Amino acid sequence: MNSKTSAVIADLVLVALILGGAVWLFAIGLPPASWTSDRPLLPLNVDGSRILIVLTAAGIVLGIVVAALRRRGPDRIVDGQAIRYRGYERLVHWALALGFILDFATAAWLLRWFGLPNSIDLRPALYVAHFIGAGLIVLAATMFATSSRVRGAGALFPRWRDVGPAIARLFGYLGVYGESGALGMRLRMVWLQRALAAVGIRPSPREKKFLAVEKVFSFTPLAALTLIVVVTGLIKAARYFFVVPGDVLYWTTWLHDLSVWLTLIVVGLHLAAIFLVPRNWPGIKAMLTGRMSLHVIEEEFPAWAEELRTREARPAGKDLPAHGTVGD
Repeated sequence: MNSKTSAVIADLVLVALILGGAVWLFAIGLPPASWTSDRPLLPLNVDGSRILIVLTAAGIVLGIVVAALRRRGPDRIVDGQAIRYRGYERLVHWALALGFILDFATAAWLLRWFGLPNSIDLRPALYVAHFIGAGLIVLAATMFATSSRVRGAGALFPRWRDVGPAIARLFGYLGVYGESGALGMRLRMVWLQRALAAVGIRPSPREKKFLAVEKVFSFTPLAALTLIVVVTGLIKAARYFFVVPGDVLYWTTWLHDLSVWLTLIVVGLHLAAIFLVPRNWPGIKAMLTGRMSLHVIEEEFPAWAEELRTREARPAGKDLPAHGTVGD
């Protein structure tokens, strides 16, 4: 049995378990009145938690469906442009972004972090918005993770060899290598370049479709933090149906909140690199339209540009079968 078949079977079993649990949770009704809780908001919390569990199963199912339906061919040059992000990647990206924005804003409001008013009449609306944000995160994250597993996607996952070029790219954002850095800085510190090269930190002349810095400092930490947010959020939701020890709930809530703050920091650095470094500006348009000009690709992603040129030079129908991976 190959790894792809095993992944599908494992996900189907997980779906069956989650769906069975979700059906049971919907069937048992509300917890007993003897519970000590904010009773006016308890039904909303219970229903919202049930929906999150169902969305977890739905995300896995949709991920399997997406993996089965996406039979994409190799990247092509069309009118001097190539597709960098397909509609599916952009949809997942913006769903996660909107989910985190909603969850942080509503959590900050509910917890009065910035002195915002928090009346009993306003709380139901804030709770609903928070659960909507959580639903977007859970659905998008589980769908992306499942489709990546089933399709054997690996283009966004870093290798050890990516660490050096990723760190070098960060120094490049300060203009160390003479290229345009943050706010257009150009410092070109030859002595620092030599010192970094001595410990294996140097720019890669063969960047592929996804930069090493994207894989090491954007995708990986955000994927790990999203996983922690989803898992701890589901544990927090489970307390409405199962006995969760107080200490477990306390540390789960602490880790959940910490992960959200760390996510905001990583996202903030990610946005700073995009908006303050001119060489990254084409990425903004690519995340909106999905396309990037060949001129930019040749400058920033030479290995990908070479791959595109090679495919264009092949006679029609001579392409090898594409193994679908997210963002190959």
